[in-house]
Amino acid sequence: MSGDCAPFGRRLAESLAERGVFTQPWLRDVFDRVPRHAFVPERVWTWRAGRWRPFCRAEDPEAWAELVYHPDDAVVTQVDDGRTAEDGSGLVPTSSISAVKGVLNMLASLEPEPGDRVGEIGTGTGYNTALLCERVGEKNVFSKEVDGTLAARAREHLSAAGYSPEVQWGDGEEGFPEKAPYDRLISTASVRRVPNAWLGQVRARGEIVTPWLPNYQALGLIWLRVREPGVARGWFHGSETFMAVRGQREERPNLSALWRATRNQAETVVEAPALDLGTHARFALAVTLPGVSFFEQDDGCFVLAGDRASYVWIRGGSACRFGPRDLLRDVHRALEWWNGAGKPALWDFGVTVTPDEQTIWLGKERAPVPTYHG
Repeated sequence: MSGDCAPFGRRLAESLAERGVFTQPWLRDVFDRVPRHAFVPERVWTWRAGRWRPFCRAEDPEAWAELVYHPDDAVVTQVDDGRTAEDGSGLVPTSSISAVKGVLNMLASLEPEPGDRVGEIGTGTGYNTALLCERVGEKNVFSKEVDGTLAARAREHLSAAGYSPEVQWGDGEEGFPEKAPYDRLISTASVRRVPNAWLGQVRARGEIVTPWLPNYQALGLIWLRVREPGVARGWFHGSETFMAVRGQREERPNLSALWRATRNQAETVVEAPALDLGTHARFALAVTLPGVSFFEQDDGCFVLAGDRASYVWIRGGSACRFGPRDLLRDVHRALEWWNGAGKPALWDFGVTVTPDEQTIWLGKERAPVPTYHG
């Protein structure tokens, strides 16, 4: 680790150890051996004045290192798929080096063993790829990146750091069939449904870990064990959030524009209790209200249906409701079910994936969660 970043790396390692993030000794070992800053470009992006704006290492090397070695925050390494404005700024982050805590939690869920063949979807900067190389051996790591520029840059980062896994440019939802079957498959991009290609490329008893994308916002990790090619069962882990695979991305709705266009038709509902949604309640709503998104506002919560034809804005003791679907009723029904079930935590839910469907259940496979569709 170069001298200017070494103190930041040591401080981060000590912080992670104190917080119990290194749940297995090998996690600390691979973290210590891979210099995180070697996989971060000189130019990154930070949120300032309503846009993602470029920040170069040369401007303030210490501040750059603080960003890179922050325990809880990702570092944005690309915006708007590389098509930035003239001043280099952008509106949407499209690639990042994920927060260290999230990366390590995903690897802990994956549980790769030395010698395992691992398929990785979403090479990104190559940092997670390097950690896998340290754990299973670089000849056993096969990574795929949808962005050709990012794939080339990741190869450069990996080579400069002394690693030579196979990195391929292509659609990650198709997996990496040429090198299948795998013992483990990990995706650093979230999906609404685990692609059948992934299920078919992991051997029986092998494992898959991927972030979940129930609506506009990713929420939680899916851990799966493959029963047979194409069929897997597992549980939800953690509350990490990751960007979506590009084939499943949707543009974030412009809530302000939607409100301005429809507020004269919206119905005011009195006696609508404010929503106080923690992680577990939000997860329960995501599984029981498929496609419905929740956006925290300064004065409440904006709930939007997947077709964008209906919404409810809950604030204070009242709400504004618009569209053919009564989302306020559906939210209350879903919360009533969750409360009646004992307010189960995110990790109390499981999922079964077959070639035809993805079923989420609570506690046992025979108890699928109810869904409210209006």
